[in-house]
Formats: sequence, structure tokens, C-alpha cells
Amino acid sequence: MKINKKKSGTIFKNFFFLFRYSWKISKKIFAASMFSTVFNTVEPFVPLLFSGIILDELTGQKRWNVVVQEILALVAIELILRLLRLGLSVFINMSVNQCDMLNGISYAGHFLDMDYEKLEDGTVRDLQQKVSRNVRANSFIYEDMGKVMTGLFQLIGYSWLIFSLHPLILLLVALVIVSNYFLSLRSEKNKYSVQPQKASLERKSEYLFRVMTDFSFAKEVRINRASVWLSGKAEEVLGKYSSEVKGYYRKEATVKLISAFVDAIQLLLLYGYAAWQAVLGQITVGNFSVYVGAVLNFSGAFASLAEGAAHIRFLSDYVEEYREYIKLATPSGRGKQMVRVSGQEERHVIEFRNVSFRYPNTERMVLKNVSLTISDGEKLAVVGRNGAGKSTFIKLLCRLYEPTEGKILYNGTDISTICYADYVRLLSVVFQDYRLFAFSVKDNMILNQEYDAQKAEEAIRKSGLQKKVGALPLGIDTSVGKEFDENGIEFSGGEGQKLVMARAYYRDAPIVILDEPTAALDAASESEIYMHFKEIMGDRTAIFISHRLASARFCDNVAVFDDGRLVEYGTHETLMKRNGLYEEMFRRQAEYYRG
Repeated sequence: MKINKKKSGTIFKNFFFLFRYSWKISKKIFAASMFSTVFNTVEPFVPLLFSGIILDELTGQKRWNVVVQEILALVAIELILRLLRLGLSVFINMSVNQCDMLNGISYAGHFLDMDYEKLEDGTVRDLQQKVSRNVRANSFIYEDMGKVMTGLFQLIGYSWLIFSLHPLILLLVALVIVSNYFLSLRSEKNKYSVQPQKASLERKSEYLFRVMTDFSFAKEVRINRASVWLSGKAEEVLGKYSSEVKGYYRKEATVKLISAFVDAIQLLLLYGYAAWQAVLGQITVGNFSVYVGAVLNFSGAFASLAEGAAHIRFLSDYVEEYREYIKLATPSGRGKQMVRVSGQEERHVIEFRNVSFRYPNTERMVLKNVSLTISDGEKLAVVGRNGAGKSTFIKLLCRLYEPTEGKILYNGTDISTICYADYVRLLSVVFQDYRLFAFSVKDNMILNQEYDAQKAEEAIRKSGLQKKVGALPLGIDTSVGKEFDENGIEFSGGEGQKLVMARAYYRDAPIVILDEPTAALDAASESEIYMHFKEIMGDRTAIFISHRLASARFCDNVAVFDDGRLVEYGTHETLMKRNGLYEEMFRRQAEYYRG
């Protein structure tokens, strides 16, 4: 395989990056690798050289006391090496386990930082799956580099022994090295080429396994008799995976078969020549034993070197992808000079100015030329049919996506130029597809904020959770779910929705966004929220999305969306008099309730 200068430079940069990354993850791995290389290099030479010395004594002068001394020396050295390796093994296992955890945290950290819109791209998730399995700090330093360095030093020692038998034999060794190296490169190329398909199928397989074993899916699966359907999906993915892997192993078997024939020819020639020299009396039986052992161990040392070198060569491609993954994971605003906001501004005005949006890798505009101003302290209801663009409107306001066209302004400043951490502190959001963490009620409510008992009690009261929390065995410190704590409590859908509303109230941000906040609540709880809506919100700016149009009556204004456009805007009373889309939706819903 030809490697040009540009490729060579890229490989060097990738290795330098990986060395820095490995050093950052765990410095202990470097120490472990150094000691391991020394032991792995020295260990096979001890019995090899001593066996030759002992054989020469047994076939020569046959002095029993000398033989005993040589055997005791061999056992003593082997015992010392074994004990040192045992201590090293404990050290290595501790370091590797710690490194694996740090490695996983590092990958997860990149995923957490990534812009939300990139998370929906399947190719990005496949790339994350691929690099997380193939770029590991401990395996690069301790396994890959350790294997190469050990193989190299052992080859030097074995080559010297074989060279002393006859210099021309090294020519044969060199030819075998070159041929096996290219065979190893072919093997690594086969492995690399199958990775994209494997990563995609492994991601799907892991999702299916998670669904099949996740408690939150258990009711849906049983009520809908979906076990056979899910098993069929899993078997389909497994079939595709088996097909991909089968092709890879067929190619791999061919490469290994050729390599075996090359090694066999090498052994035949080296054994034959050494035996011939012993018959002619040019070397002793002990020397023959050493040469034979050197030939046998040479093959293993070279295989280790060739395999490690070839893997490191293709590891550069994985590292290149990892560096690309880090670029993708880097938030778009990082490194830019951003506008700072404190959250203590006197007014909080949001303006959508000619905003249009389409999701990545799609052509259809989901929002079309939306212009809207939300005044300071205004309570705005956002309504419309399913798919009208309401949730997209909220995602853009939360900066989960950037507008395709137009701008969103906060107090006249484009929100894309505001420091992201400052901007999100302005928002308290309850999403329709909320999630609870398997931690305590308190942790779920405060998340990364400091705990204030009085503030927490007020948030629980506003959300209507006081009776539930009061009945819990550990109160606010009771865990939600059983993933982390077997004594945790499962929350119903309505209770979970109240808890995320308590989270929004505790955050106490100047702008509150409620996306279908009453969808899982009973009628009494919903009515209570409506009755106290303005009291709870106070003077904060609030955006309220709901399919239940009765909620619009408690808001100052109503924004009506249809097919991605803002088609009506005004108070409930004004829109009812227009006899437009809002009036039609409200009347039909009212007739349904009366019926």
C-alpha cells in the first residue's frame, strides 16, 4: 500500500493527537506500557537461552552440579519475572479500568456538548458509535504501541541469533516481514471497510435491546402483543449484521491462509538449514535448540509487530474520524466573541423577524416567514393543528435549532450572538416529551442549581405536588424510578408532568415556555393550573402551547399557526369575532365538550 507524503503527515498528526489524548486520559497507562514492554521483551529469551546452555552441558561434560545450578538460576529468574509481572498486572488492570471509565466519560461529554440539530443526524450517531469502539486511549498505548515495541525489540534479539547462524537467512526473514506486513495491512483494510455498516447495525441492535428490556416500554409491548414484532425486528438487524460480518471473515480467512503458507515456507527453510548445520557439526545441540526456539518465537514476534503496525496505520483513519467527531461536537458558538446577558435586564422582549425554517437534510419549510413580537410580561398562547409548526417555533426560541432565514431577537439582539449559557438561563421550559432522571425528586427539580429549601417548597406547591411529596418515604430525597435506587418510586404521567413544572418554577427564569404542560394531568389539576396561571407566572413572560384551547382564555394574546405560517394573532375575544381558523377550532372543541 503506497502512502504519499500528505498521507504520511496526516498519520503523524493523528498519532501526535492520540498520544496527547492518551496522556490526558491516563498517565498511568504510559508507565504500565513501558514496564510491560520490558518484561514482554525479556521474558521469552530467558528459557530460550538457558535451555541451550543446559542442553550443551547434558550433551557435553554432563556435570550434574552445574546442571542443577543452571536449572535453579532459570527457575529463580522466571519466579522473579513472574512476581514482577503479577504486580504489574494489578497495576495495569486498575489503570485500564480507570482509563475505560474516563474514556467513556470523554465520549459522552462530547455528545452532551454537541448542537442539538446534529443529534438528529444518523450519520453523526453512527460516527460516534464507530469512534467510541475503535479509538481508546488504553488500547493504543498499552496494547497497540506496547505490542509494536515488544515485537520490535524481540525481533532485534531473534534476528541477532538467526544472523549468527548465517547472515543470508536474514534476507529470507526480511522477505517474510514485507509480505506479512502487507497481508496485515490488507486485513486491517478489510476491518476498516466494514466498520460503517457495523456501526449502524450495532446502533440499531442496541436500541432494540434497550426497548426490549426497558421497563418504560413494558406496558406498551404487553398490551399490544409486540414481543413477536420486536423479536422480528431484532432478527432482521441480526441477519444484516451476520451478512456483513460473514463477508468480512471470508476475506480475513483468505488473508490468514496466505500468511500461514508464507510462515510454513519460512519455518521449513530455517529448520532445515539449522538441522543441516547441526549434522555437519558446525553448531552444538544446544545452539540448535536456541536457533529453533528463535525461529519459532520469531514468527510470533513478527506477527505481533506486523499486526500492531498495520493496526496503528489504520488507527490513523479512526483518529481522523474522531477528530472530525470532536469538530462536530464542538458547539457552534465556541471560540466566538458572544454578547453577555445577566438575566436581570429590566425588560425581556422576544421578536421573530421574518423567520423561516426547514430541518436539516429536508426541503420543506416547516415555518414560513413568521414575524411576531412577545412583549415583556406578556402571556402568549400558541395554538394550531398538529404539524402547524408550534413545537418548531419553541425549538427555535430555545436555540435547539438556528433559523434557516430571518432572525430571532432578545431585547433587539440576535439570540445567535448571545452567549448560549447566558441565554438558556433566561428560559424555564417544560417540554411535551419531558424526561425524568433516575435521581431524587430534589435533583430532578433543581438539576445543576444550588438548593434553596424555601424556593423548592414554593415550586412544589405551585406545581400541585405537595401531597405526593409529603407521602413519599424520604420526602423530597426519594428517588424517581428504580434504575439507580431499588427503593425508588415510579411516578405516574401526571405526577411526572407536575415534577417538570416544579423544575420550571424553581428555575425562576424571566421567560417561561410550557409545551403541552397539562397533557397528562386530570381535569381537576388542569383546571387549577388555569385558574392560577397568571398568579403563578407573575410578571414573567410566558409562552403556553396547548391543544386545549380553553387555556388561551387565560393568556393576553393568541398566536394561531397553520401550515407553518402565523395566520392569526390577537386576544381570545378579538379572534372569536373574526370567525377565522381560531374561532372554528374553539367552536368545534367546545361542541365536543358539550356533547
